[in-house]
Amino acid sequence: MRRHLILSLLLFWIVCGLGNSPLPAQPPASDLESLEERAFKQAAALMNPSIVRIETVGGQDRVGKLITGTGPTSGVVVSRDGLIISSAFNFIGKPSSILVTLPDGRRFPAVVVATDHLRMLTLLKIEADNLPIPTAVPEKDLQVGMWSIALGRTFELDQPSISVGIVSALERIWGKAIQTDAKISPINYGGPLVDIQGRLMGILVPLSPGATGETAGVEWYDSGIGFAIPMTDVLKVIPRLNTGKDLHPGLLGITLSGKGDLSTEMNLDRVRYGSPAQEAGLKAGDTLIKLNDKPVALHSEVKSVLMSLYAGDTVSLTVTREGAKEPLTFKATLTEKLVPFESGFLGILPVREAQNQTTPGVGVRYVIPDSAAQKAGVKAKDQILEFNQQKVTSAEMLAFLVNHLRPEDQASLLISRDEKPVKLDVKLQKTPDAVPAEIPTQAIPSRTAQENKTQKIKAGHYKEKLPGSDSSYWAYVPENYHPDYEYGLMVWIHPPGNTMESTIFNEWKSICEQRGIIIVGPTAEDVIRWNRDETEFVEAVVKSMQQRYDIDPTRIFLLSHADGADFAFDLAFKYRELFRGVAVTEGSLKSRPPETDPDYPLSLYFALNAHNPLNQLLQPRLDLIREMNYPTVFQLIKNDQQPGEYPEKPFLEEIGRWADSLDRI
Repeated sequence: MRRHLILSLLLFWIVCGLGNSPLPAQPPASDLESLEERAFKQAAALMNPSIVRIETVGGQDRVGKLITGTGPTSGVVVSRDGLIISSAFNFIGKPSSILVTLPDGRRFPAVVVATDHLRMLTLLKIEADNLPIPTAVPEKDLQVGMWSIALGRTFELDQPSISVGIVSALERIWGKAIQTDAKISPINYGGPLVDIQGRLMGILVPLSPGATGETAGVEWYDSGIGFAIPMTDVLKVIPRLNTGKDLHPGLLGITLSGKGDLSTEMNLDRVRYGSPAQEAGLKAGDTLIKLNDKPVALHSEVKSVLMSLYAGDTVSLTVTREGAKEPLTFKATLTEKLVPFESGFLGILPVREAQNQTTPGVGVRYVIPDSAAQKAGVKAKDQILEFNQQKVTSAEMLAFLVNHLRPEDQASLLISRDEKPVKLDVKLQKTPDAVPAEIPTQAIPSRTAQENKTQKIKAGHYKEKLPGSDSSYWAYVPENYHPDYEYGLMVWIHPPGNTMESTIFNEWKSICEQRGIIIVGPTAEDVIRWNRDETEFVEAVVKSMQQRYDIDPTRIFLLSHADGADFAFDLAFKYRELFRGVAVTEGSLKSRPPETDPDYPLSLYFALNAHNPLNQLLQPRLDLIREMNYPTVFQLIKNDQQPGEYPEKPFLEEIGRWADSLDRI
């Protein structure tokens, strides 16, 4: 409350005319609040001549899911000859022109010199001389609990906007930022955070501990949690930016076993193909013990080192390796981009065994035409016993071994055919971008409705609510459901405004019965739109179905139509471990997907009417998705249907075959 009072008094004083004028005579300060108020005013006045207003014109109206604004923002002079540092957020819309206004009213066109995509800073240049440079706070003087004053220059030239708080933490966002509870928002992004002496502590930017995109952290504005890049770090990076070359986060290409920032499991779970880590000589199974000669024992310590480095920076890693007597040290030069991983493809569909069946190896149900397996001589009813001299005991294990190799990699197979061992060599292929014209279904013994009822297994078409929730869903479980076999799960994500329950049930009932698939259709709380918070509800519905029925985790997929695609992709990319496919009709993918992950392969299917205007948007997006090595099928529908209509049965049957092959290896 006291701070708010001080701020109110301070703002009142500013409105009365702080500007660049000399400080007016002050009444005698007889108490602490008066002294603090005077100190804030003086700090703002000292920094005031170096704060500029930045206006942008033109550019993109939307970046990702964020609608960009065109209001003025802030920057700070960092050289007498016209270099200005600001937040990169202020330029994500790629404006066609930038204008900088100095506190004395002079306006200059500005050009972007370069952008730091790690710390989200942009360096600008204007043609001006003899500009005032602020004094930076030495790194050793930064302390938690000290006053922090966030300044910006937006609408008024003669006075900065001011918000007062304290430094609430240092080395936040993996060592990159000062945290303050002063109010930070788009109007002062790029502005200075100063101490009580008017010295520059850092540059205000939006940041997020978990996200790294251009708009990461914006959602926290005015929340009481704000960030500033320490000025000591800004000053170090300005010479690199002034060369005109953008700086990007450095990538190493490793993942650690264990989950969570506090995990102490330091084994390298995976070393990405073609990554700096692989080129340096690191291998999966190594145990990381030092980074840049500093011991590391937690995942968070690894992140703090690696996530503050740029592409081109070199890092040393010391590991222990099984069989090596002494620790090994490697040096790796970080890169801007990793080679997208592409899993190898063998080309078989495994036999789906009943729970009580225990046959050795993996049975082959179907060999996909022209696949690597067919070319190697694999046939239906073979039993794959070994892959690259490793015994395989389940389809999951075989898929893991194949998915971690790449197309063109060679592998050996030991199979059993007519109870005789046969060795085969195989060259893995790319996963095909087409659905086979025929995929035989695997017969599952039928149960009667009465048998399921006796065992209290709910089958048929029904509606329910999750326990403890007002949100509802509908489901269809084939009447002949047999609990000894795993079923696929189709999660229907309805488009905004229409659940389409009867359409989906009528069109998909026979396909799902034929291919052993259960349907579940969560309903948005407000059917007009999906709220992004409802991803957790959908996840809970899927997990509830997994508890009630025997669901094959490799055949859980999302199906959506038209604008429901947005929410379906949100789910797929948020819960990578849960979903194995996304099929979308008359819809598109609007944002860039995350990197592929061989541990959680995801297949995509798009069907679009040839006359749908979305075609122009989808085609370049498909090129991007395929460059990122997502197995992607695209079906262009050419018939008499109108764009936006739900596809006819033949197209749905193809999606059914695609879904039935999600457990392919």
